[in-house]
Amino acid sequence: MSILSHIFSPEVLLAMFLGGLYGAVFGAIPGLTATLALSLFIPFALFLPPEVGFAAIVSLTATAIFAGDIGSVLVRIPGTPASAAYTEEIYDLGQEQDPSYALGIASILSALGSLVGTGLLVVGAYGMAVVARQFSSFEYFWLVLLGVSSGILGSPHVLKGLVAFALGMLLATIGYDPALGHPRFTFGNPNLLGGVDFIVALIGLFGLSEVFYQLLKGPQIKPQPLSPGFPRPREVARRFFLDPLRLTVREWWLFLHSSLLGTFIGFLPGAGSDTAAWITSNLKRLTRGTKEQVVLAGTAANNAAVAGAWIPALSLGIPGDTLTAIILGLFLTLGIHPGPELFRNHLNLVAVIYGVFLLASVVIMPLVGYLGVFLAGFAFKLPRGILLGIIAGVSLIGAYAINNNPFDLYVLALLGVLGVLLRLGDFPVGQVVLGLVLGPMLEQHFMVSMIKTHWNLLSFFERPVAILLALANLGLLVGMLWLRLKQARRLQALRNPLEER
Repeated sequence: MSILSHIFSPEVLLAMFLGGLYGAVFGAIPGLTATLALSLFIPFALFLPPEVGFAAIVSLTATAIFAGDIGSVLVRIPGTPASAAYTEEIYDLGQEQDPSYALGIASILSALGSLVGTGLLVVGAYGMAVVARQFSSFEYFWLVLLGVSSGILGSPHVLKGLVAFALGMLLATIGYDPALGHPRFTFGNPNLLGGVDFIVALIGLFGLSEVFYQLLKGPQIKPQPLSPGFPRPREVARRFFLDPLRLTVREWWLFLHSSLLGTFIGFLPGAGSDTAAWITSNLKRLTRGTKEQVVLAGTAANNAAVAGAWIPALSLGIPGDTLTAIILGLFLTLGIHPGPELFRNHLNLVAVIYGVFLLASVVIMPLVGYLGVFLAGFAFKLPRGILLGIIAGVSLIGAYAINNNPFDLYVLALLGVLGVLLRLGDFPVGQVVLGLVLGPMLEQHFMVSMIKTHWNLLSFFERPVAILLALANLGLLVGMLWLRLKQARRLQALRNPLEER
C-alpha cells in the first residue's frame, strides 16, 4: 500500500504531468531534443526527492520521443530522429485524411508500445541481459547492416534508395574519423571538424526543402489546402482514439512484434529509439505495407525502445542510450547504485519508475497527442503563405539554436536545396537520413572489429549470434530478390494479354 501511495501522491502526479508537458515541447520543436530537455532538468532534479525527480524524468523522456511526430504531421519536420523514420508516411496521412487520425496513430500506438516495453522492463530485465551480453562489435555490425539493408531494399526504386543512402553516408563522413581520429572532407574549414549536425540535416532535408518545394511547385499547379479540413470535436475524438485502436486490433501481430523488436533494440547499448523506429518501419516497407502500417510499426517501436533502454540501466548499470547515461549519472550523484543493490535497497523508487511508465503511457501521451490535434487544426487553417513562413522561421531558429553557430545556417540552406533536388528526382529523402543515422554506426563497428582482429574478415562469422544475424541479412536479401522477381513476372503476365490485343 505504501508503494501505491508513493506513485499516486500529489507531488509525483504533478511532477509527471509537468515533466510530460515539458518533454512534449522539446520533442515537438526541431532542434530542441529530449537529451537537451533532460540535461536542463537534471540540476533541478538534484534538489527534489528521488521519487518526484524520477517521476518527472520518466514522463519527460517518454513524451519527448513521441512528441517528435507532432512536427512531422504539422509541417513535415520531424522533432526527433526517431520520427524521421516515418515522416513521409505520417505527413501524408495528415494531408490525405486529417491530422487527428495521423496524431492518433502516433499517440495511441506510442502509448501501447510503451506499455509493452514497460511490461518487459518489469519482467524481462534479467533474460534480456543474458542475450545482450553476447553482443560485441561483430553482432552490432550485422544488426546495423540489417537496418541498412531493409531500408534500401524497402525503397520503391532500389537503385535510387541506394544512391540516397550513399549520399547520406557520405555526408556523415565529414569531420573526424570515429575510429582513427583523422579529419575527413573538412576542406580546411574548422566548422566542419564536428561533422554535419544531424538535427540541422533533418531540418534542412525535411523542413526547409518543403518550403522550397512548395514555392517551386505552387505557381505551376492550382493551390490546394494543406489539409482537407479540421473535423468537429466529436469527430476528433473518434478519429484520434477509436480508429487507431481499431487499426491496432486489425494489425495486432504487426504491433506486437514491432513493440518487442523495439524493446530489444532499445535495450542494446547505443542503439536507441531512432534505430528501433528505422528498422521496424523499414521492415514493413519491405512488404509494401500501407502508410498506416509503416507508421504503426515505427511509433510502436520507438517508445517501446525508451522503456527498453531502462532495462540495462536499472539491472546492470549500463546505459541503453544517451538519455539513460545521463540518468545513471543522476543515480550515482544521489548515492544510488543501479544493479541488484537498487532493487534491494530502493524498491519503492523502482516501483515508482515502473508506475510512472505505466501512467505516462496510459494518460500523458494520449493527452499530449489530443492537445496536439487542436494545434494541428489551427495550423492547417492558416493561409499557405503564412504557414510556409512559419516553417521557414522554425527551421532557421531551430538550426541556429542547436550550436549557436551561424555556419549551420549555410549548411541548412545547402541541405534544403539538396532535399528539393532529391524530391524532384523522386529520390527517397528518408534514405539520406538513414545514411546519416546508421552509416557512422556501420563504419564504427566495422572498423573496431577489423582493428581488434587485424583485418580478419572471417571473424565476423565466428560467433553464434553473429552467424544468426548474418543469416538474417542473407535471408532478407534473397527474400527481397525473390519478391522483386515475382512482382516482375506478375507485371509481365499482365502486359502480355494487352500486347496480344
